[in-house]
Amino acid sequence: MSFNIIIQITLLVTVCYSLKGQTGDSIQHKNLTEVTVVKERPGAKADNVIDVKQIAMPVTLVSRQKIAMMGSRRLDEVLREQTGLAVVSDLGSGNRAVGLQMQGFSAEHITVLIDGQPMAGRNNGNFDLSRISISNIERIEIIKGASSSLYGSEALGGVVNIITRQNSTKTQALVSAMYGTNNTIDANTEASIPFQKGIAFLSASYYRTNGFNVNPYLEKGQTAPPYNSITFQVRSRHQLTTNSTLHVSGRFANRSSTMTRDYGALPSRDKLNETDINGLVTFENQLQKNTRLLMRYYVTRYTSAQDVQLVQNGHNLQSDHYTEMIHRVEVQTSHDAWNKKLQLIGGTGAEYLSTNAREQGSSGNMYNYFVYAQGNFKPIKKLSLTTGLRYDGNTLFGGKLNPTAGASLTVTPWLHIKGAIGMGYKSPTYRQLYQVFTNVAQGYSVIGANVFGDGVKQLKDAGLVQQVWPLANTITGLRAETSTSYNIGFTVQPLQQLEWNVNVFYNNIRNLINTQQVGIKTNGSQLFSYVNIAKAFTKGIETGINFQPITGLHISGSYQLLYAMDRAVIDSIASYSPRYDTVRGSPTLRASTSKDYFGLPNRSRHTANLQLFYEIKPVGVNCSIRANYRGKYGFLDTDNNGFIDPYDVYVKGYVLLNASVQKKLWKEKITLQLTVDNITNYTDYLMPAQPGRMILAGATWRFEKDQHK
Repeated sequence: MSFNIIIQITLLVTVCYSLKGQTGDSIQHKNLTEVTVVKERPGAKADNVIDVKQIAMPVTLVSRQKIAMMGSRRLDEVLREQTGLAVVSDLGSGNRAVGLQMQGFSAEHITVLIDGQPMAGRNNGNFDLSRISISNIERIEIIKGASSSLYGSEALGGVVNIITRQNSTKTQALVSAMYGTNNTIDANTEASIPFQKGIAFLSASYYRTNGFNVNPYLEKGQTAPPYNSITFQVRSRHQLTTNSTLHVSGRFANRSSTMTRDYGALPSRDKLNETDINGLVTFENQLQKNTRLLMRYYVTRYTSAQDVQLVQNGHNLQSDHYTEMIHRVEVQTSHDAWNKKLQLIGGTGAEYLSTNAREQGSSGNMYNYFVYAQGNFKPIKKLSLTTGLRYDGNTLFGGKLNPTAGASLTVTPWLHIKGAIGMGYKSPTYRQLYQVFTNVAQGYSVIGANVFGDGVKQLKDAGLVQQVWPLANTITGLRAETSTSYNIGFTVQPLQQLEWNVNVFYNNIRNLINTQQVGIKTNGSQLFSYVNIAKAFTKGIETGINFQPITGLHISGSYQLLYAMDRAVIDSIASYSPRYDTVRGSPTLRASTSKDYFGLPNRSRHTANLQLFYEIKPVGVNCSIRANYRGKYGFLDTDNNGFIDPYDVYVKGYVLLNASVQKKLWKEKITLQLTVDNITNYTDYLMPAQPGRMILAGATWRFEKDQHK
């Protein structure tokens, strides 16, 4: 650690500690809860009857205040610091493809929602979380485990639900701006404007960065591209009658980037322009005192236009233009009975999904339809029982019934136990089935499983394939994935200031769709396709502690142990199957053992984080220092024996240190902020989306007026 890094940490800690003496003992304990994320419980959502209090699976809530104290700017920066979550790069899909992992599930199995509605636009299954600005986020709901009974067929691994601002009754405005490393600019403005019988929320954000390079072998260009991003969002609520309300929201986001690749010959320029449009109309009616009815229509359209040209002469090497649309109609209802001892929710709906692309075979459309119901029953005050059922149908793959059940018991005032079981279902995407795509800039090719034979033949006829591995013989038409999730945990709170929680999970997965390298091209690049892993599982344990030793200070730490395995590999090694019987020892091949198998690629066995938040309210200072550890994970099967073994390529374990300090001025109308991310400047060329040290500073101005003044 260099001397200037030590100075930065020392200054941040000194500022927080030196101001401690000004606080006195007059701060009340109630101030502490403003930074306690895990204890928050949101109110009813304006356009959704589903409340996270009714979810059987483990739930994590990240509040607006915690996001602000972290100094985060994009959604990926927030989620990478949460327990059991990891943001990873998918190099087979290009440096722009980053995705989220949860309990060992990859990004394509995690549903990303905005106000309860699905977002479109994935790259090889990965949803790039850096597309989302956090400026207008009220809170983030993270549901772990199969959640298909309420959230739909793609939520095998879990759900990230982004809730935008909606619960204000005042005229208020906010303007903020930050500037820092890599010429990064983050500017945001928000406003809520009450009008007769309603209120409107408006927000806009602008973000730009010059990108960065963490690959020592890349002399020119960037591993993460420079880009400009703008987002506009509007949300309004209008009281039509005493019992009915109309909710309307819209979002427009655009991101454009240009990156240059120069490996010493024929440098290329890669341009990408993305546009994301979302619209939602909800009619809400309070039929009776305890009965609520919602009718919703949602549409989203994502377009991506990528063009790769030679720098020298402007010759066009590749054009990949892609459009994805979702139209969704849904009816929801909720009812409280027996003095709220029984809470019922249900819904039905359908959605039309279409894709259109220039690349061969990846255009098409399909319909999904669904119906679901869930009940929460509290026979006694200390016991809550949950059961739910959802049917998802697809015009290409038929339907699947997914049940969920859970129980929550308060054994003593200091011991709480919770358990749940749920099932999930996900059909393959059009790209996984029919895509035939070559990235000219990087040279790799991806062929959909259902057209693999014809696709490989075309590449061979063009002289582009050096070798197709025997593994390719296992590629057949893809089947839909299913999973069953088990979670059981407890919370112990021996003191008001101390809480310890543990959650043990097991996910049994059938027909897991995995991106698989199946050959080598004549240019040395990879040939990819998709295969079903017949039986896979993820299992592990998450544990965390929350401690509030003094007024204003909140300390939390968590750890996850994860095993993510292909059961076929385990069974084959045990039975000495020829497919997995050897590993590349030193100096020759040797027989493989079960200890040689590390697990599925890109999954770390160990992850942990430690967070310290210190709010000194009388002097208007907030400090945070956070450390995130991710253990080593398998990156590439270099000896082509079908599994990650000790002699393959790994990404080394690492720790990222982040810190932020805020100072409020002028009756809290102005906030000054300094943020330092990745204090130790740790980088790895196998993690192209992880920047080095980032230092940003800025200010926020807030105006608030009581509606009745």
